[in-house]
Amino acid sequence: MIRALYRVSAFTESLHRLAKDHAENVLLAIQEDLLRNPERGSIVPGLAGIRKARVENPARGKGKRGGFRYMYYFLERDEEIYLMFLFDKGEQEDLIASQKAALRKAVAMLKGV
Repeated sequence: MIRALYRVSAFTESLHRLAKDHAENVLLAIQEDLLRNPERGSIVPGLAGIRKARVENPARGKGKRGGFRYMYYFLERDEEIYLMFLFDKGEQEDLIASQKAALRKAVAMLKGV
């Protein structure tokens, strides 16, 4: 059972920049998916347990495949989920090196390493 779901500032900023008027709907869809199954996303190799999942972009109406990608970390021992980053597949296919480094650093802090 998930006790808490947190949004880091990079996630919140990208959510509002990309989803605009649909930000609350996108966030609600992500929350519902993760509360049902916190391990739904694929673990991204080399990112210390960060998971990547899809969510629909309501402005496009193309379903999850043409929508947003979001990165999150499921801290299982504390039953917490951290929403880390959101990007539009149409703008960015994958994370760049500096984004990956920032995510690894954030996970290390969450783990207390």
